[in-house]
Amino acid sequence: MILGTAGHVDHGKTALVKALTGVDTDRLAEERRRGLTIELGLAPLTLPSGRAVSVVDVPGHEKFIPTMLSGCAGMDLALFVIAADQGPMPQTREHLAILSLLGVKGGVVALTRADLGERPGVREQIAALVKGTFLEGAPMIPVSAVTGQGLTELCGALDAQADALPPSTLTGSPRLHIDRVFSVAGSGTVVTGTLTGGALRSGMELRLWPGDALAKVRGLECHGTRAAQLPPGVRAAVNLAGVRAEDVQRGMTLAPSNTLELTDQMDVSLTLLPDAPYPVKNNSRLHLHHGARAVVCRCVLLGRDKLEPGEAGFAQLRLEHPLAVLEGDRFVIRFFSPLATLGGGTVLEAHPPRRGRKDLDRLAGLTVRASGDPRAIAARRLAEAGDRPICPKDPTPYRAIGAPEGEGWFLSASALEAYRARALELQMQGLDLPAIRDRLFPTLPRGAAEGFAARLELPVPTRTVSPLEEALEVFYRRAGLYPQEDKAVENAFPGRAAELKPARRVLTDRGVLVMVCKGSRIHAACLKEGLDKLKGRFGTEIFTLAQARDALGVSRKYALMLLEYWDKTGVTKQAGEGRRFA
Repeated sequence: MILGTAGHVDHGKTALVKALTGVDTDRLAEERRRGLTIELGLAPLTLPSGRAVSVVDVPGHEKFIPTMLSGCAGMDLALFVIAADQGPMPQTREHLAILSLLGVKGGVVALTRADLGERPGVREQIAALVKGTFLEGAPMIPVSAVTGQGLTELCGALDAQADALPPSTLTGSPRLHIDRVFSVAGSGTVVTGTLTGGALRSGMELRLWPGDALAKVRGLECHGTRAAQLPPGVRAAVNLAGVRAEDVQRGMTLAPSNTLELTDQMDVSLTLLPDAPYPVKNNSRLHLHHGARAVVCRCVLLGRDKLEPGEAGFAQLRLEHPLAVLEGDRFVIRFFSPLATLGGGTVLEAHPPRRGRKDLDRLAGLTVRASGDPRAIAARRLAEAGDRPICPKDPTPYRAIGAPEGEGWFLSASALEAYRARALELQMQGLDLPAIRDRLFPTLPRGAAEGFAARLELPVPTRTVSPLEEALEVFYRRAGLYPQEDKAVENAFPGRAAELKPARRVLTDRGVLVMVCKGSRIHAACLKEGLDKLKGRFGTEIFTLAQARDALGVSRKYALMLLEYWDKTGVTKQAGEGRRFA
């Protein structure tokens, strides 16, 4: 569980963390000299129940709001600090607004400096401030980092608040927003951040978003304790192999390939704070804060020209630099100049159209997405896709509505009926099911295409296989992993060139033969056997042409021919001097 501090500068956040954990989170010499938190501070805390908590201590000064925002990623509970002798101050209000916008679900109000006395009316002020927020009704506990007053009660209240949190849902894909990067002698690059989404294991290969650099997890630590695996909801230090510290920046995200969406424009729901100092006009320039990253963007309002404080609507944020997101992610926006927190919202669509700012159907679709109903969103996405199969990262709601599926890909019921009508026409033209499958779903993975083809429920055709087709299939099967040129096949069947052409076409349409390049074919079963050989030998590792040649047991010419076919069909992809499986 992640517990984050929040509150105005000089209200005693860092002193309270030290009193609770024994750790002075102001680790920089400048912080200690100035008595001012500048960077994120980290400390472990064990609550009375035995629950392990990672504490993130954030700066309270207005100049360091971006740093404070970077520490809020993945925060579960807030330790909301207000000095008893002063009461709410400007950053008290701004921090509360930020935590609310980011969806923090619970917390405790710590009335610090209780040994100095409590200003009259301070509790009433705080109650008014938190009314309507996630802290309404939260425990309000006087504490003193000097005398130790209230620390036991505070820890008990945090335990109770943690028990009341809704159970977390794991996506299975780890994500770490990097808030610190450094190099350790003998180990190399280390990054830190709050781990969310799924477990992180030593040996995993991860991508550094928004770039395309890949790195392997060499080692893991949580608050100085080494581990082979870390669960989500902890602070993680990750030792990375394959990247230099100077090539990694704060604000990057560490996650497996193909688990995030990289985008430079996204449709969002947007809510302005009631006390936002400015409205947002169409095409306003703003600062967007997401995870540990901040980017400048243009805000194109959808369906309106202006958003006033306290209002909510839809917008397209056009980013000056790409961002790695998941739909459903929360963010905060701040005015470009002068800097001030305006509001925030949720990512609804990672790859939206650029046009149609006032299109009613588009706005209706965004309304469905903003509802948060997974089934309604799935149905809407299928309708918008038309006859184009889609492959969502979470298939659960699509299965829940009974959408036709082909190995993780989905269609609407009406789209499947349209495919069935087209399939019947192709069947009447003499094509069998494998040929129909390849004609209707040429770009899908084989398993997905076969799944949809099976759902077409076509009548079983009666067709005889000619002796020449049988002989050809045997010939190609014996050729194994050596694709055969059409002219060479004609030489093997002298005097039958006129018959060979239609027989080859039938076998190719049926999926028995595969044309790996113009004029050269291979038996589909042999091709699959070769692919299985490579996958079994190399898995996720990068391999060279020479290694593929040796693994397949063919000459360089034929190994290159097969690899180029797999490149073209998206099975493999270039990786430096070699290749890897996509």
